[in-house]
Amino acid sequence: MSKNVNAIVTHQEKRAAGTSLLLRHCRSMGTAENRVPARIRLERAIGAELARRLVTSLTAHSRR
Repeated sequence: MSKNVNAIVTHQEKRAAGTSLLLRHCRSMGTAENRVPARIRLERAIGAELARRLVTSLTAHSRR
């Protein structure tokens, strides 16, 4: 039983660490008021046409 409890605690610790890391990354992007929108950042990184195709493809798969 002790082994199961340790596994649960370890899983919860990993989950908490993952959540903390995600929050740190979000905070590093700045506040919503001064952040460049994701669409513009994606277009700058890969170009407008490829960004449009990527987003269209991803949203088409999410509708299934």
